Amino acid sequence: MSKTVRSFLFVVVAMSLLLAACGAPATEVAIEAPTEAAATEVPAEPTAVPAEDPMAMYAPDAVTGDVITAGSSTVFPLSERMSELFQQEGYTGNITVDSIGSGAGFERFCVAGESDVANASRAIKDSEVEACAAIGREPIEFRVGTDALTVVVSAENDFVTALSKEQLGKIFTGQITTWNEIDAAYPAEAILVYGPGADSGTFDFFNEVIVAPLYLNADGKADVAAGEEAILGLEGAQFSEDDNVLVQGVEGSPYAIGYFGFAYFSENSGALKAVAVEGVEPNQTTVDDGSYPISRPLFIYSDAKILTEKPQVAAFIYFYLSNVNDNIVDVGYFPAPEADLTASMDAWMSATSGEAMAPAADEAMAMYAPDAVTGDVITAGSSTVFPLSERMSKLFQQEGYTGNITVDSIGSGAGFERFCVAGESDVANASRAIKDSEVEACAAIGREPIEFRVGTDALTVVVSAENDFVTALSKEQLGKIFTGQITTWNEIDAAYPAEAILVYGPGADSGTFDFFNESVVAPLYLNADGKADVAAGEEAILGLEGAQFSEDDNVLVQGVEGSPYAIGYFGFAYFSENSGALKAVAVEGVEPNQTTVDDGSYPISRPLFIYSDAKILTEKPQVAAFIYFYLSNVNDNIADVGYFPAPEADLTASMDAWMSATSK
Repeated sequence: MSKTVRSFLFVVVAMSLLLAACGAPATEVAIEAPTEAAATEVPAEPTAVPAEDPMAMYAPDAVTGDVITAGSSTVFPLSERMSELFQQEGYTGNITVDSIGSGAGFERFCVAGESDVANASRAIKDSEVEACAAIGREPIEFRVGTDALTVVVSAENDFVTALSKEQLGKIFTGQITTWNEIDAAYPAEAILVYGPGADSGTFDFFNEVIVAPLYLNADGKADVAAGEEAILGLEGAQFSEDDNVLVQGVEGSPYAIGYFGFAYFSENSGALKAVAVEGVEPNQTTVDDGSYPISRPLFIYSDAKILTEKPQVAAFIYFYLSNVNDNIVDVGYFPAPEADLTASMDAWMSATSGEAMAPAADEAMAMYAPDAVTGDVITAGSSTVFPLSERMSKLFQQEGYTGNITVDSIGSGAGFERFCVAGESDVANASRAIKDSEVEACAAIGREPIEFRVGTDALTVVVSAENDFVTALSKEQLGKIFTGQITTWNEIDAAYPAEAILVYGPGADSGTFDFFNESVVAPLYLNADGKADVAAGEEAILGLEGAQFSEDDNVLVQGVEGSPYAIGYFGFAYFSENSGALKAVAVEGVEPNQTTVDDGSYPISRPLFIYSDAKILTEKPQVAAFIYFYLSNVNDNIADVGYFPAPEADLTASMDAWMSATSK
């Protein structure tokens, strides 16, 4: 489940009693519809969830009847995926998902009134809203994702890699008809054009963004009608509402070109090649940062009367919104902005309860607003987590918090000592899980540490950017380097310089040290039972003569960048911040990045945590507010800091823990 939907739903938990008289649903955040057991996770205090789960009526296995959806061919694979999952979770009714184009989908929904849900790759038009009104429907918009509309050529096309928006506009209107008109080095072959038909939202979007700007009205604005006429008037062009037809057409010739949703390219990437637009390729990063010029929103639409009269439709849309972010990348699209997904869930809540939800949510959570709390918040611990907690503290203050926040970078071990022994901090930052001995120390001073997973780090092995020889190392080679079993570079490869390896690493009080030892070094030292000997690994690392250790990652950065023969390791954020002076070394042939962290192939990724205590959260509302803000906003900031999101299930569990602690 996405962070925004999850955060919103936890607010709904807090609102539930306020709206109970209206029958407004409250919810847990699990992918499956909450069970009675799940509801008991929040203690039955005055602000707790009612004993009877108000969301039970929307469980997939609690509804039946038909759900009819129709519309965009772009949204089709996403809605198809969500319908299959809904059925896997116990829904026994029938779901129809027809791929007929956005325009035809709205006609079926707003004119014929035959469908329950309209899938669309564009926003509904005023004329379509009027048509809906004529049959007593008021369409509700649910933003479900983002598509990078993708311009493609055959994989056999070995000449074109990028086109400008102007060039695309001229190709799809016949102003450019042969490839050599774009570049004299390209073949003097006719361009074969494939595109969606005029009933497609993809067609509308491409026209509005690419073609219509070539045709200006008297007032200087893009003439959409003229653009549509020019596209459809192109002789020899092949149009279809079925994107698979377009895929087959483009892949059939090295001189063909077409466009459709990213999912269809992703599914056929072996036979197709994506063309960069204005020099920018379509991917998660360029969609997120807004640099890809033809990304667009994806929607589904329904109506409040449908949702209240047909609980199976309400249940399906609730399931869709709650689970879409766990599936959208696999389908081939990208998540919607968090604010838009929140607005979609707001709209669902309002439609199914008949009440406006935002005021109640604001009232329930007002005590945790940044500008509603004051006092000090003291955090300390991991140098790895430090830049993330520092970012979140600054944002918390920007949102109106006027108290003081301290974020000390002293290492995970020292952070737990300050939290569990001295009892001086409110939050412990950690790049490893708390140890049993630290839990016992906390208990001795009356604290029960609560774990909040906040992200994922790809621990990064680095060399200087001046190092022009090493690109990858195995875990075994790394273990031997950091314990002195390999001391010169040419021992790894005879072609490498016969120079001493200069070793830099975190000190033993660092969670980064612990993780590196457990994952890389300790497996070289086995106990009698054949298991990795962590103590022996630690002793071997710290016994390496000439190695430089520091709890300050910036010291390690400076040390490594100072020599082409140095090597070190630390959190990905410190590499990312200094990537001009450093080079990341692939581990077991795998480089650290979002993809390799997500798919689990990068062998030394690790969780990042913050810890607090229920008594602290209840006695110090500013600490509770800070952690709520942290969990609610971390996924919008973690990539900028240089780390990667936590798995959805872990972030959900963190919010669960926060709700439980603050409701006691």
